[in-house]
Amino acid sequence: MSRSTHEPTTDHESTTDVLGLENEFESPPPSSEFSGSTGPVAEHDSYDHLALVYESREAQLETVVPFIEAGLERNERCLYIAAENDTETVLEAFRSADTDVDVDAALESDAFSIYSATETYLEDGRFDAEEMIAFLDDVIADADGVRITGEMSWVLDAAPGLEELMRYEGRLNQLLPDRDVISLCQYGRDHFPPEAIQDVIETHPHLIYDGTVCRNFYYTPPEEYFGPEQPERRIDRMMGTLVDRTEARAELHAHRRQLQRQNEIAGDPDRSFDTKLQELFELGCERFDLELGALARVDPDTDTFEIEAVSDDHDRFEPGAELPLSETYCTATTAIEATGAVTDPEVEGDDVSVYRELGLEAYLGTYIEVDGGPDRTFFFVDSDGRDRPFTDDELTVQQLLGQWIKYELEREHRDRHQQTLYEIAADLERSVEEKLRDLLDLGRERFGLEFGGIARVDPATDTLEVESVCGDHDRITPGSTVSLSETYCRSTVEDPDVIDVTEPKACGFEDALIYDEFGIETYLGTCIELEDALDRTVFFLSTDERDRPFSEAERTFLHLMGQWVAYELEREQREQALEESNERLEQFAYAASHDLQEPLRMITSYLQLIERRHGDALDDDGEEFLEYAVDGAERMREMIDGLLEYSRIETRGEPFEPVDLNDVLEGVLEDLQFRIEEHDAEITTAELPRVEGDASQLRQVFQNLLTNAITYSGDEPPRIRVDADRRGNEWIVSVEDDGIGIDPADQERVFTVFDRLHSREEYDGTGIGLALCERIVERHGGEIWLDSEPGEGATFSFTLPVTQ
Repeated sequence: MSRSTHEPTTDHESTTDVLGLENEFESPPPSSEFSGSTGPVAEHDSYDHLALVYESREAQLETVVPFIEAGLERNERCLYIAAENDTETVLEAFRSADTDVDVDAALESDAFSIYSATETYLEDGRFDAEEMIAFLDDVIADADGVRITGEMSWVLDAAPGLEELMRYEGRLNQLLPDRDVISLCQYGRDHFPPEAIQDVIETHPHLIYDGTVCRNFYYTPPEEYFGPEQPERRIDRMMGTLVDRTEARAELHAHRRQLQRQNEIAGDPDRSFDTKLQELFELGCERFDLELGALARVDPDTDTFEIEAVSDDHDRFEPGAELPLSETYCTATTAIEATGAVTDPEVEGDDVSVYRELGLEAYLGTYIEVDGGPDRTFFFVDSDGRDRPFTDDELTVQQLLGQWIKYELEREHRDRHQQTLYEIAADLERSVEEKLRDLLDLGRERFGLEFGGIARVDPATDTLEVESVCGDHDRITPGSTVSLSETYCRSTVEDPDVIDVTEPKACGFEDALIYDEFGIETYLGTCIELEDALDRTVFFLSTDERDRPFSEAERTFLHLMGQWVAYELEREQREQALEESNERLEQFAYAASHDLQEPLRMITSYLQLIERRHGDALDDDGEEFLEYAVDGAERMREMIDGLLEYSRIETRGEPFEPVDLNDVLEGVLEDLQFRIEEHDAEITTAELPRVEGDASQLRQVFQNLLTNAITYSGDEPPRIRVDADRRGNEWIVSVEDDGIGIDPADQERVFTVFDRLHSREEYDGTGIGLALCERIVERHGGEIWLDSEPGEGATFSFTLPVTQ
């Protein structure tokens, strides 16, 4: 299948590559010193004869030196013919240039020679074009390639002068295309009169001026320049040049308009990808004069081709339609991973289904390698053939469109995967094990690799133990152990950065167990350093070779994933440590309460025994002292019971389940009914939400808050309101009263264990009720606070998560 192809140039390519020339002897000097884009000139298809028109000696040598150096680097025979500059000046320019070429060694080996004008152009004291041509023939015959440059100021004082020189230049245009030689003639504007420079311009197909290689629109072939109808032919050529330049300007203007439109579409943040794609389809159809644009998923390994989007209705080309990739024009662009075109299938021998069955005779497409997703082809087709090939400009435009689509697809993949990563990490309902499993599955999809895993690593004992893994491999399973030095993970321990291995042998792993026996060809991993546990590695593997390196975006994604895994593992460690601490606290509290309550029971028992046996012997003071002692022991027992209850909030709570707070509050009001009636309390309630929680603990919160509101109501009957408002992802439940209030300076103290604001003579209680409320609310993922002023009542508010 024959196709026109187009690949992008880079800053490192030579001018030959940029110009697309057939051989290196047809190009301007390959150097970053020169800019400009040239093409074949009418009636002169090669790039072998150039004129340098310079304004100063500095500009002259800045052009000539890289011209000769490029030839020496290519092992060409290089000649410099000096006139106004002497040999030492020329050599000094080469020696002071920033280059690796040793000009003195080149002189010694005869690869480079410097001649004077009297040794070449004026060997017999006068200039003879034929003798100079013969001289060049001899030089060319003895070398595989020749590069020659000459200072032309000698002609101003020579006979027969400029006219003979122009004949010589015309002969060069006929001689050079058939030889492996490039000629650069040097003309200083301060040496030659304007009319002579005009002749120079007209006799050279290409010019170098001000560091730019120019295609010469004013070039006149020798037969016209020296012909009898020179003025008339010159007028024709000038008029043709005007037409050509006008058409070129119009084409350039249209190209700029289209490029501007393309940038407007691609850069619009308010357009969706699908909208942008359709508008680019329309733009491409108009630009290339083709009827249908399409985007397809392709996989050369499975020979699959699936249409993803089209610009218009078509009988066979519609989203979801599938064909063998090998039976489409896209097979060639996929094979070369570049831009390709078909203009005449019959002539080019394209015997594929898409041509035979669908009658598509013109095609322009580009291959899109998508990082993190299936590869694509972006193409335009037409049922009519084209009478002309696609131009380089059209191929470049198609390539640019493909690059934009590649960027958008990869950005979409990155955004989707990062959003999924965030959702997994932020999900409070998933356990750590579920999160790690889902993160590994996400990584396998993101990187296109078979296996993902987490392992403990211990460099001190050279041990790697697989902790969890996604994907099936006989030797890589949870609990399996291997020498760390026999795995790719050893690199992540040595270097904390993200490490990838795509060529195991080149990286020194040819004898490692992971490669030699496990058959792992591709690896991407990173190390996770933990404070109080063995470090981990997060890794992804494949038994298949990878045909391209991992991108910076993929490496960044794994780094971010590693940070999330580290956070989850450290959080799990903290929670485990907290659970152990709570268990120890509960054990201590239980032991303390048991050990303390036994003496208290003894004290109370003996006090009661004294009262029964010797009560009659006590006076009023004795009875009062005895009553104080019994009361103190009782209060101590209540405080110990409260402390024990406080310590068991986390460990003795029930599992969370759906709880209707209206039912909870109703039960509390029933329990407090006697107290409500006793204080003539009025309690109003709004509709309360349904939440996830421990019903018995939430009941305790409401009971403590309502009991406080009744207790601290002051002299007036209590007026209490219970309501709830939603704020984002949480409910705010409030208990408001019009009681005595609390000074803002004391509001933090009310949540401290055993910290009382009032004496027992004023208000009874242990001072632990609100501290219990705070612990319970915190266990439910919320917080509790107080808003109050003395004499203005108090509002206790707490938050609970909204049920998902």
